[in-house]
Amino acid sequence: MSENSPAVDAGAARRQLPIILLALSDEPARDAVLRELERRYTLDYRVVATPGADEARTALAEASAQGGRVALLLADDSAVGVAEFTGETLFTEARRRFPDLRRGLVIEWGSWAERSTTAVVLELMATGQIDYYVIRPWHSPDEYFHRTVTEFLLEFERSVNERPREVTVIGDDDQPRTHELRSLLARGGVPHGYVAPGSAEGRALLAGSGVSYTGVPLVRLIDGRVLSDPSNADLAASYGLSTSLPDNTEVDVAIVGAGPAGLAAAVYAASEGLTAWVVEREAIGGQAGSSSLIRNYLGFSRGISGSELAQRAYQQAWVFGAGFAHSREVVGLEVDGDGCRLTVASGSGASRPPEQLRARSVVIAVGVDYRRLDVPALEPFAGAAVFYGASVVEAKAQAGKAVHVVGGGNSAGQAALHLARYASSVTLLVRGATLAESMSSYLIDQLDAAGVHVETGAEVIGGGGAERLDHLVVRDRLSGTETRVASDALFLLIGASPHTAWLPPQLLRDKWGYVLTGADVVSEAGAAWSDERMPDALETSVPGVFAVGDVRRGSVKRVASAVGEGSVVVSAVHGFLARGAAGKAAGERAAGHGATERSL
Repeated sequence: MSENSPAVDAGAARRQLPIILLALSDEPARDAVLRELERRYTLDYRVVATPGADEARTALAEASAQGGRVALLLADDSAVGVAEFTGETLFTEARRRFPDLRRGLVIEWGSWAERSTTAVVLELMATGQIDYYVIRPWHSPDEYFHRTVTEFLLEFERSVNERPREVTVIGDDDQPRTHELRSLLARGGVPHGYVAPGSAEGRALLAGSGVSYTGVPLVRLIDGRVLSDPSNADLAASYGLSTSLPDNTEVDVAIVGAGPAGLAAAVYAASEGLTAWVVEREAIGGQAGSSSLIRNYLGFSRGISGSELAQRAYQQAWVFGAGFAHSREVVGLEVDGDGCRLTVASGSGASRPPEQLRARSVVIAVGVDYRRLDVPALEPFAGAAVFYGASVVEAKAQAGKAVHVVGGGNSAGQAALHLARYASSVTLLVRGATLAESMSSYLIDQLDAAGVHVETGAEVIGGGGAERLDHLVVRDRLSGTETRVASDALFLLIGASPHTAWLPPQLLRDKWGYVLTGADVVSEAGAAWSDERMPDALETSVPGVFAVGDVRRGSVKRVASAVGEGSVVVSAVHGFLARGAAGKAAGERAAGHGATERSL
């Protein structure tokens, strides 16, 4: 048979398919799972069934040696045992070899009531060895089983970016703008690729597009157009997102910021009949949108990525009728008897003047930025090797590298866990004496299981490198000892700086910039409140302007709390608008009555 025959080509093609690997010691269970998988997935995946952990380890090693991809591992509790030579369970070995695969523990229907099964599931989840449990199919077709499997496979596809590329970024890796563009695309849920301009693929793309690389990042779109270092607004518009404001129309409520709080406000306002317009200066989701996995958000037992949660909320608000101006920044606010006027920067450099958005009320949900590290030696590496926040797209670039994460909160813990999939080592540097002061216990357990090294009482005071970052200087806060450590990348998730400098002076903030609301307005600056009524709990010192989420002083810095405030504030908006309408009607009646008297 010729090597170029269709049969050989077909066999080679099948070997390139992602693998769904089974490690099930119980033969009836293995046959049931195999049967369901083969009936539905064999066109796009290669299903490999093994009778246990040892055989599955061999299959993993062969796939790794051949450059294959394993998308999903489904195993029973035989996979829990530790290998004699590596000290790893099958689940941990699979993740080490294939960082993007998903792992499920197969259990029998109803066995969750057994203490032994419960103990295994909880232990594997707590240590981050499985993504969830999978109930063995007991009838065919078992759509509940397939729902779990397809969710795993969708997550794998998103992780490896295997969908057709809608956008390709062409740029030097040492340019901060290259990283920024990729982060914006990832947080916006846009499948995209990245190529270096000097690579063979990069040169081919440039030649095919008829453009030259001049030192600034390029963005090639699915229709063949090439954008040269586009503004954030132009990038958003290029893949179909609206960046426009309503034409000469006053909206009921303008929402500044599309993080969890702003998106919740948009959903509830639009669903309750208010005309709502959301203006977001960066990407949907805010800080939460860059989180690789939020495990403790209500209703998502396996967890959900910040970008996925944000995209779902955005779609929910959009189908209710909320308008969005993506990648547009609000730079000013004026309030008078005619309502609110927001000044919105064009978003396209100097090509257009700022615009005005008129609104009867405003909800400020701009969130906070991570605090900058005051270490001048690290500034030259900002955006290329020193990152504020932890975009998911940066994790794979750390393969085989030594990485440090600074921060003691949940965001820092989630970032360290995700980076640990790819980096050769991850060290979490915490200023405090213990992680328990600021991080959820489930994250602390998973960090330990993932081999993330935690240094408490430590702070970064220096660092450097010839062309790229190659070391940090870390000081022990107790002893004062300074240590030089090798490091290829630094991710900073520390402190918070509210984005409120654009607000007018009459909208009161504390000395850190957080917006005062409710009782704080009266207790700290009673004279600033001009209305006869008391301010609403989420209302600022300016009647009709509200603040929700992390930007508000006293808020709980959790995604669920921000969503709660965003939904609750809409009731206060309704109340304010109703009072305004009633006052206007009363004024009109009084004016009409006066006119009648004059006519008499």
